[in-house]
This record gives sequence, structure tokens and C-alpha cells, in this order.
Amino acid sequence: MTQIVLHGSRLSPFVEKAYRGLRYKGLDVEFVELGNPLELRKLNPVTRKMPVALFDGERVYDSTFILRRAEELQPEPPFYAADAEVAANQRRLEDWADESLYWMAMALRWTPKNAAATASQILAGLPALLRPVVKPMVTRQIGGMTRAQGFGRLPEDVLLRELGLALDDLATSLGGRAFFWGERPGAADFAVYGQLHMLTSGPTPEAEALIADRPPLVDFAKRVAEASGGA
Repeated sequence: MTQIVLHGSRLSPFVEKAYRGLRYKGLDVEFVELGNPLELRKLNPVTRKMPVALFDGERVYDSTFILRRAEELQPEPPFYAADAEVAANQRRLEDWADESLYWMAMALRWTPKNAAATASQILAGLPALLRPVVKPMVTRQIGGMTRAQGFGRLPEDVLLRELGLALDDLATSLGGRAFFWGERPGAADFAVYGQLHMLTSGPTPEAEALIADRPPLVDFAKRVAEASGGA
């Protein structure tokens, strides 16, 4: 059996997406928590992003590519439907969660009100003496990324309104099913779960309230967790 080592922090929605997907496949996965953001530069000098997975020592970057490699190794249960149209919809939702919902969540985490607590959360693994030095740099760099992307320039009330609409769309898209596009989870479900996990695991009580007000999404997240090894 292929030896898989997944590196990252489960604060990242992409790490959570990959972790849950690999667990769902029943693959033997060793998870290594990155307690220091500086470690990532050595582990992934190419993109400097997480997650990074080693498949028998071969590095694979990006949660989507990691799940695709897992699909090659273990086709069952599948991440994508056999029906081409359904599979296209799954890939579209996966990409939307990774590229759009993610930036809404990031913008909320890095608002002036939440930025200090967010920085403290992600730097908790650093030595205490380094945190005051690194914290302003991280806040400036990542906060600047959300502003450059666009969502970070929105007033908070507008951002929350847009996030609420996006969550409404997700709840509507479920349509009473257990998972998006089927009765078992796929890559799109793990992508959405990763974003919901980030929104309910950090200093964003506003997002937690929005999700709690939408029981279909709460129940969906529970089902994904149960299908991929529990909490």
C-alpha cells in the first residue's frame, strides 16, 4: 500500500479537505501538523502553500491535485460521478468553494475586528518570543491579500450579507440530499466542508451564527465528518 504523509495545519480549509478526502478513501494516512508557518518554506519551496502530501516520498501540492492522486490510487468510493454532467457540476462546486467561498471566509477572518485573533491563532505554534515580531508581518501580508482579491475591501455588513447569500445557495443546492450531487460525499463535499470548518473553528462568531441559522448545512457538515472518520 502507498505510504501517504499529509503535512499542514487543519486550520486551513484545504488541509481539512485533503485530510477528510483521504480518510474517506480508507487510505493509510499519516498527518503531520505544521506548528510553524516557516516550516512550509522548506517543505514546499514551489508554492509555499499547504497542504503538501508525500505519496511514497513524491510530493504533491494543492488539495485538488492530492485528491486526484488519491482517486488514481483508490477509485472506490469515487470522488466524482460516472455521469459526465454530474461530474462537471461537482468540479465546478469544488472550484467555487476553493476560490470564492474561501476568499469570503478569509476576508471575514482578517477584518480589523478579527485580524488580531486570527493572527494569534495561526501563529500559536511559533516560539513566544517570535510571535510579536512575526504577527504584524503576517497581518499585513495576508490582510493585504484579502484586500487585493476584493472581498477584503467590502464593508463588514456587506461581506456578511454576501456570505449569507452564498450559504443560502449552498443550502438550496443540497435540495434535501445527504450530499451535493448524490447520496455519498465527493470532492466537492470535502471542499465545502473545509470552508465551513474554517468558518466555525476561528475567531469569526458572525460566520458561526450564519451557519447555525442554516440547519441543512449544519447537518451536512456532520454527515461529512462521520463519513470521513468523525471529528
